[in-house]
Amino acid sequence: MTLLFWLACADPELAPLVRARDEYTRGAAALDAGRHAEAIEAFAAARAGDPQSPVLALWEARARAASGDVAAAEALATEVLRTHPDAGLAWYNRAAWRLRLGQADAAAGDLRRALKLGVRSPFEAAIDPDFAGVLGTPAFADVLPAGPVLARTQGPDGAVFLGSDVLVQVELVSAQTVQLDLVREGAAPGCLVLDRVVEDRHEEAGVLLRRLDVHLRAVAPCDAVLRFAVEVTAPTASRAESPPVSVKVEAPSTFVAGPPAWLPDRLPLPGALVPTDGDFAAGRVGELVWALGRADRAPTLGGRSPEVGLEYRVDAGTRAAGGAWRHTGAGEVHAGEWRTTVPAMP
Repeated sequence: MTLLFWLACADPELAPLVRARDEYTRGAAALDAGRHAEAIEAFAAARAGDPQSPVLALWEARARAASGDVAAAEALATEVLRTHPDAGLAWYNRAAWRLRLGQADAAAGDLRRALKLGVRSPFEAAIDPDFAGVLGTPAFADVLPAGPVLARTQGPDGAVFLGSDVLVQVELVSAQTVQLDLVREGAAPGCLVLDRVVEDRHEEAGVLLRRLDVHLRAVAPCDAVLRFAVEVTAPTASRAESPPVSVKVEAPSTFVAGPPAWLPDRLPLPGALVPTDGDFAAGRVGELVWALGRADRAPTLGGRSPEVGLEYRVDAGTRAAGGAWRHTGAGEVHAGEWRTTVPAMP
């Protein structure tokens, strides 16, 4: 028996709280099972035992919204906010319900208040299905980002010379739960070879910042424009464009041609496959097959060094290191004594 039960036996005035707890448990189970009418009944009974509880009122509001009675849910949330103006979850839920009622401006105001109270980060709200349809709309322009991911790019200033290292930085800002790929758009430039990718991650207040340092080598003269896009794979699929980066490679007039360029369609995100301590992990990104291991022991394939170096950092501290190799068919990837079979190219 619970402490609450014993206290209720000793003090009959606490008995309603025991009933409220039991009805809440019944209502939560019914709501999970999709029995909305039973859930509403149970939560209403729980509130009768503890009428001052904002939590129980919001649970009843959720049940009513799930049953289709969004107006009743919105009214209950409003009732909670009259006495609990700092109830951030009530502001957040009422924003979603007001949006369903066609009250976009009022919903934006509620969501703005909820975000200030720290219920969610703007990027967490942006991937909530309740708000997916309003990203980029005027009412929510100062409340939510225009998409679930923001991408920023920065390239070299002015021209670079043949043989130089070229650094292109890509910053991706999203909620922590977003899974994504970085892809290159358009034809491959005829002058740049991928040399190294370093990913540095920083998390704060529900927001994840990924910064990719993409190190390239200039192997031929050209005027190139690099365009990247972000493909979000979870929790819902979407696509975001990043600003283009212009790269001009200059060479002496006597230079005729250079080796063939190689810049894959998909750029590796080292953090997408982080091994446990002491292990290696492998994956494929386009025609790249790569392995990532302990920070102090970068893997090699059959004794060969990687064509592309990879490094994964968290708050500037290296967590894993590895490399990538071009692989055009099925086979095994070896990293020291570790090996795995990789799938054939599609």
